[in-house]
Amino acid sequence: MSDDQPVLLEVTDGVATVTLHRPERRNAWTVGMQAGYFGALQTCWEDPEVRAIVVTGAGGSFCPGADTAALTTYTETGTTNPLADEIEQPEWFPSTVPKPLVAAIEGPCAGVGLAQALMCDLRVAAPTARFSTAFARRGLPAMHGAEWLLERIVGAGVAHDLLLTGRTFDGAEAARHGVVTETADDPLARATAIARDLADHCSPQSMAQIKGRLWTTRERTLATAVAETDAIVDDFLASADFREGVASFMERRPPQFSGLEGPTRPATS
Repeated sequence: MSDDQPVLLEVTDGVATVTLHRPERRNAWTVGMQAGYFGALQTCWEDPEVRAIVVTGAGGSFCPGADTAALTTYTETGTTNPLADEIEQPEWFPSTVPKPLVAAIEGPCAGVGLAQALMCDLRVAAPTARFSTAFARRGLPAMHGAEWLLERIVGAGVAHDLLLTGRTFDGAEAARHGVVTETADDPLARATAIARDLADHCSPQSMAQIKGRLWTTRERTLATAVAETDAIVDDFLASADFREGVASFMERRPPQFSGLEGPTRPATS
């Protein structure tokens, strides 16, 4: 059984691959998997050599949602697993990691699995992947921030459809609605290629700042967003990464950006 190691982490030349690894359960979500996944992302956060992160699932499945054994327990106890409170990182932690996350999705991606995919910055799915919010069909609210994530990513109309019906839809429809960025017959290869391009050609400092803004900018007016960015632009204009970005462009060569420096722990609220 893979429950002893429900998440795998591999780093190759600046690209980390985080694999949900309970293939005998199609990578169904457990508290142990959440702890392992968040821990792997924390390791990536703290490793300056990691520039981009691919998130995938083992055995041709991303994550079909919460493990049915856990769901059965919850129906009996009327509460969630108290062990979840012992996980250091907040539930929205993946969205705070200052490095781009690219999800590679095959097979089922539902419930908490879909929420985790939506907390990635880019998503590549097989056309035959199967998605569902599922919550309404289990007698649950839209947990794990699913309503906030979907409305932000695909708009209110599609979010109402997918959350209220809980229906299953494939990767092709997911791409049409913007639930995923694109489809590919080999999502892992395509997601890795995207992550490799980010790692090789984009400044980690720039990506961290842009990602942080993208996850919060809609709470601001346009004028405020411009003013806040203008307030820090001189720091970037004076940086080695900016000089290298311009020089590599002018010299028509790949850039050599420095690793991401800064705090190693995210805010928990």
